[in-house]
This record gives sequence, structure tokens and C-alpha cells, in this order.
Amino acid sequence: MKEDVWLALPSANIEMAKKTFPVWKSKGYKIAVIVPDRLLSQYSGLADIIVAESSIGGYRGWPKAVNYLSGLLSDYEIIIAAGDDMYPDPDYEAHQLRLQFVRHFGGTFGVMQPYGDKFGSMACETCEQICGSAWLGKEFREKINQGKGPMWEEYWHMWADTELYQVATKYNCLWIRGDLKQYHEHRLRGTHKFHPTIPSGNTKQAEKIYRERKANNFPGA
Repeated sequence: MKEDVWLALPSANIEMAKKTFPVWKSKGYKIAVIVPDRLLSQYSGLADIIVAESSIGGYRGWPKAVNYLSGLLSDYEIIIAAGDDMYPDPDYEAHQLRLQFVRHFGGTFGVMQPYGDKFGSMACETCEQICGSAWLGKEFREKINQGKGPMWEEYWHMWADTELYQVATKYNCLWIRGDLKQYHEHRLRGTHKFHPTIPSGNTKQAEKIYRERKANNFPGA
């Protein structure tokens, strides 16, 4: 297995990517990103792998994007499913955290979620806990969801990270790191107004999917 740690994500907020991607790279991370065709030229130089949405049949939500990139990076031990408005932990290099991950799990069947920033642990104060910027090991990515990838693809965006938390807990492979901080520059913090593209009515639909799957102990996971 290859040891580079990859930030793997879709991105359409080029201004935020210009701020965050260089910080990830300065800490030794590689970046694989799926972007709208109209922004291809602007992402040039910011990431190591750039995938045009049109080349994969268009953008079909965060979980499918993460799963596609997970397959593309199947030789690599760890990917991070985060957002373009997130930063790496400032106190560690990528290779240092990779070593901690592999030693803790005794391999790569695991999920590590930094919780030093509250936006990494909950989507809101009354929400269930989430894995919103999770480190995903190769064995976990290959075995979970019947080998279809680390994210359940019925979701578009919301609730996918809630299920990830629950499924990793179910299989006793979740490592919560309160000592690590992947700062989330969320729009609710007032520094930008970018809204991700989520189909109308999808948030309620996604919650319904989640509630039904949770009631049945996440079938197929």
C-alpha cells in the first residue's frame, strides 16, 4: 500500500480552495478533487489530481464523489473525506498522523475523526455526532457498504457524515481525536456565504433515509 495521505473531495468554491488547499499541501498531504468543468483551469496547480464533473457523468453528491475518488486512490492507505472549507491540523505533518492511524488500528480498517473543532463533531448543537472530515483507511473503504465505498450513496450531502459516524461505531472502528483540530471555516462562522448545491427538498429526504436506516441498524453497511 502507498503511504501518501490524500484529501479527497468535490469542490466548487474556488476562492476557499485557494485558501485551504495550499495549507494541506504544506503539511505534506496530496489532494484529489472533482470540480465543475467551468472551473477546471482555475484549479490547475492547486491539486495533484483534478477530475472534471463531466468525465464522471456530472456531480451526483458528496458521497458518490468521495466513493469515486476512493476507488481512484485504492492503492493508498488513507484518504480524508472533508470539505474545501476545512484545514489540516496545524501541529502535525501528514506522515505523522498516518503513522498514528496505522499503529492505533493495527492496519487500515478504521475511521479517525478529529474533534478539536466543534464543526467537525456536530452539524449543529442539537444534531447527532458526525464524521465530517474523516480519515478513512483502505481496508475500511474496501469492506464497508459491501465494497461500494466508504459513503452510503443514497444521500446527496446532508446526513451522509452522520451515518458514517454510526457505521464506524457499529463496527468498533471509530477513533475520536479531541486532540486534533481540522478547523472548519463554515459559512455560519461568517467568513463566506458559499452554499453547496443541494437539490430542493433533499435535506428532509436525507433525514428520512437516515432515520429508516438507523432503525434497521444500517442494512447493507
